[in-house]
Amino acid sequence: MEDQNIVPETENTVLNPQPPMSLISKMLGVFTDPKKTYTALAAKPDYLIPLILVVLASFVFTLIALPVIQKDTAEISRQRMLDRGMTQEQIDTFSAQQEKIGKISALAGAPFSTVAITIVASALLLFAGNIIMGGDAKYAQMLCVYSYASLIGLIGYAVRTVLIMAKGTILVYTSLAALFPPEMKNDLIFKIAGIFDIFVIWKIIVIGIGMGVMFKVDTKKPLLIVAAMYLLFALATALLTPKF
Repeated sequence: MEDQNIVPETENTVLNPQPPMSLISKMLGVFTDPKKTYTALAAKPDYLIPLILVVLASFVFTLIALPVIQKDTAEISRQRMLDRGMTQEQIDTFSAQQEKIGKISALAGAPFSTVAITIVASALLLFAGNIIMGGDAKYAQMLCVYSYASLIGLIGYAVRTVLIMAKGTILVYTSLAALFPPEMKNDLIFKIAGIFDIFVIWKIIVIGIGMGVMFKVDTKKPLLIVAAMYLLFALATALLTPKF
């Protein structure tokens, strides 16, 4: 005879709900179990702490790599001025002015761009989900999706900073561009290869999982939409980026 005390799974779930995830568990969960993390975030959006961490990381890693960034930026700028036919005196004057503001703009630019990209990207995700997929999510939920997925970038920041300091140049890559010689950096095939960055791909996958949870759809659909949006933007950027 069947045990009459067995509680059905659905009823047992209601009687014994999963305990809420801590902030640390959610941030670690983005790497180990993003679906579980976003399920916890769907009911209670929370994006401020991960966003602050990513902003701080962008500042710290930029500060560490600043000497190399300034050196390479100055060299690229100097070469462009030579190509424009500027005299050495004009180049020296401009370079001196640029050096004064270069440090401030680099350190301020990294955190500002991180926040700006988060705001815009979250809005685009909301558009993709609500308009293209016909969903009904809130902007705060998309901020959660993007901010937590951006924690993947912390590893990318660290890896690139180590490579920059080790090689003494900002021309380091965690994408397919690493398979090509640096001399090809202005070639279209090199720029296209640079689109396929391991950390960006990882981030897109996590965003797709998060959108699937927030919009209650299979992950494949939002993943394809986000990947397509990224490819269009990245290809346009690659085609429009000037030579250096």
